[in-house]
Formats: sequence, C-alpha cells, structure tokens
Amino acid sequence: MKIFLVRHAEGKSTGLNWQTPKTALSERGVKQAEILASRLSKFKVIDLILTSGWTRAQQTAEIVGKIINKPINIVEEIHERQQSSKIYGLSRASQLAEQYWSSLIKNRNDWNYKWDNEEESPAELIKRTISFKENLIKNYSQKSVLVVSHESFLSGLVTTCVLDNKFNNNYFKNLFRSIAIENTGLSLLIYREEQKTWKLWYLNDYSHLSSL
Repeated sequence: MKIFLVRHAEGKSTGLNWQTPKTALSERGVKQAEILASRLSKFKVIDLILTSGWTRAQQTAEIVGKIINKPINIVEEIHERQQSSKIYGLSRASQLAEQYWSSLIKNRNDWNYKWDNEEESPAELIKRTISFKENLIKNYSQKSVLVVSHESFLSGLVTTCVLDNKFNNNYFKNLFRSIAIENTGLSLLIYREEQKTWKLWYLNDYSHLSSL
C-alpha cells in the first residue's frame, strides 16, 4: 500500500490571521494546487483521494482530483487540530493571539493540555491519526491513496506510522515536533503487509513549487 500525503495549498490571510475550518485557498494557493496536480498527473498510480472536509484541504483535493481524474472521499477524522472558536479568524498580532501562543509554548510538554474546553489536545489529535492509520490498513491495503490534510495531522500520522502508537514517550514527541510540511508538500509512506511495517520513502517534497 502506498500512501501519498499532501498538505493543503496556501489559505487566505496565511500568517496574518488564525485560519478557520472554513478558510478558503488564496489565489497563490489555487496556483500551488494546480502545479501539484500537474505533477501528480504523471504518477499514474493513485487510485483515489481521501481529504479533510475543511475548506482549504477540500478545495486542494478538488483541483487535484479534476486534473488526475480520480474519485474524492471526504474523511472527517483527518482535519487539523481543533482549536477554540475564540481563536479562529483572530489577528495573529492581537493580544489574545499572543497570549494563546504563549500558553501553548508554556504547556508544550503536556499532551493533554487544552486552552479551553472547545480545543482538542495533542493526545486527542494523535489518537485520530492512530484510528486513521488502522482504517488505511483495513480498507485500502491494495490501493495507492492520496491523502490531503493539514500539517499537524500529517506530522502525527507520519510519526505514528514510523514509531507506532506509543505517543507518550519523548522520542515520539520530539519527532512529531521536528516535522515541518510546506503547503502542497508531498510525502510518501509505504506499508509492507507481509512485514507489518511502514517505510517513510520521502518527506515534504515541494520542489514542484520552484517555478512559482
């Protein structure tokens, strides 16, 4: 089984405002997705696309799916880490946003930490990646799948596949934190059914954006 991982293309107001589940692609993001689609059209091995239902991921998947002519399924459990409604859409330069970020940094070693009750903790995010990994093995073992999701979820999925499900140890936490994925960055995980092992073939390849 081959699992191609893609982070969504650039959303509107990236770096200026906290993105929301409904943040759409920017003009640059649309171009990024089109360039990615052109690259993926040469692969000839992708059977279907699984995408987060959040707008920027779904729009990325739709652009790619139209060009490579593959079916798209929305999978609700592969969205970005759920954050507080008080944060979504907030200017990153605001006092509340700065307080929020400072609180996340201060509590970064507590994987059960939530800023408020609306939030999802890092541990809850990782549990979703474990569930999705098991879903892939159970339902797509003979397929080549393109997964369009978000940086935190994809980083967690890669870490879960490489280091298994023991997410409370420091090795897991350090690897998870060290992974960075650019918009439309492409990664490949391969699952060896006979050995029950995952191989990380490559990570965060965004060379297709060199001309943008």
